[in-house]
Amino acid sequence: MRGTTIFVSDVHLSDKRENKVELFLAFLRLVQEKCEALYILGDLFDLWLGDDDDTAPHPDIITALRAVSDNGVALYIALGNRDFLIGG
Repeated sequence: MRGTTIFVSDVHLSDKRENKVELFLAFLRLVQEKCEALYILGDLFDLWLGDDDDTAPHPDIITALRAVSDNGVALYIALGNRDFLIGG
């Protein structure tokens, strides 16, 4: 049953933190099954240079976030100083 709301911040995902990325992707799979809403409160990425940046691990994380949203979880993202260039 859904109903849980989760807040995360300052995750700082990058290709230099592969274990952290894998753990976050596993977390997102759980979120899409169990949660009603996910709030990401800034600095999801260690560095985001723009929406056309397709270097690892960005595409995998974006795909996983899209799956969360597509599975009916309300997804909210507040931009931090490391990822303020994230667009739509």
